[in-house]
Amino acid sequence: MITSVCAIAAGVLTALVLSRTVRRRNERAAGGGTIEVPCMLRHPAREGRWLRGRMVVGPSTVAWKPRTRVGAEVPAPSALRQIGIRAPAWREGLRVNPRCTIVACDSSVGAVEIAVMPHDLGPLLLALERTAAD
Repeated sequence: MITSVCAIAAGVLTALVLSRTVRRRNERAAGGGTIEVPCMLRHPAREGRWLRGRMVVGPSTVAWKPRTRVGAEVPAPSALRQIGIRAPAWREGLRVNPRCTIVACDSSVGAVEIAVMPHDLGPLLLALERTAAD
């Protein structure tokens, strides 16, 4: 009984912290600030492997910030232009969160895919639209 209560309390606390973080990030993005959106990137240089990192999204910027040494070795994609949006296939759901949304982009290094959670999708798509218009 005590274990169940502790597990439920930990789940509620985690949900509160996550919702607060997402709300603050969305407020900063709405105010025109620069935010970091956690995501995974599929880069053509890594033969289809998903790399962990963050997309730095601002009023005039969309840049990749790797979180691993492997991600730091690949050239950062620039001039990202959105091509499409899709849900992950069941096999991709083993590597990335199956609830995420995959944004297919064309870039200076070739076809790039960005896996991002639905609550972070809005600021990323808005920044990709802005950079494509420039």
